[in-house]
Amino acid sequence: MQELFQQTGLKVKDNYKYVSDIYDQLMSKVDYKFWAKYLYKLSLLYVSKNSKVLEVASGNCRLAEYLSSNFRSYFASDVSLSMLKKNKSHSFQKVCCDMTLLPFKIRFDLVICAFDSINYLTNKKSIQKFFAQIKTILNQDGIFLFDAALEQNSFKHQKYATKKGSLSGVTFNRQSIYLQSSRIHKNIFEVIYPDGTKFREIHKQKIYPLEFYFEALEKAGLYAVECFNAFTFRDCKQNDLRAQFVVKRKN
Repeated sequence: MQELFQQTGLKVKDNYKYVSDIYDQLMSKVDYKFWAKYLYKLSLLYVSKNSKVLEVASGNCRLAEYLSSNFRSYFASDVSLSMLKKNKSHSFQKVCCDMTLLPFKIRFDLVICAFDSINYLTNKKSIQKFFAQIKTILNQDGIFLFDAALEQNSFKHQKYATKKGSLSGVTFNRQSIYLQSSRIHKNIFEVIYPDGTKFREIHKQKIYPLEFYFEALEKAGLYAVECFNAFTFRDCKQNDLRAQFVVKRKN
């Protein structure tokens, strides 16, 4: 039997320990089925249903629930064990790991990084490490799909800077702040449990210029086959909200 994993020696930090308890409410307006359908349609332009798939930064695996049944083999990974544990499905494998230090000894036909998860890598060195990992685990004819939030998306969310909600007795307050000078977008969460206990989590994203991704891919030995305005098949522009990349290995 082929060995799937290797030891990385890295202790992962669970940055979603408390937000995981309210995440479904927080993302209640996200149409996972629609998102999965778009990615599936996009992937079939390059790979087959017989593909071996890895999703990184998969959170609580709601996207994996829709996508995994379409492929031969599906792995969902995330740095937060709390998020992975929220999903009870047994139709795909779950792996807790850092996306910049992937533990896999096998290669994949399709790698997916959705929900602007790449923006959580807040420095260029981390982006390069991640792309280097993709180059290592991607089959020669495989593709890597990732989307990135652009600056217009942050401007849009500033109009709805606060949000409150609750799930199963756990309430939360979220404040969204975009620091244009540093291009850092912060989401500050206060999570309150029924016994009155409060916890605070701060999640940061770096909003890179669109052209940066092309440069970083080039350095890692990858290239963008396509860069679409997300959820469409139209070329992405700098003032779009989100870019959807289709990436391949150079050699």
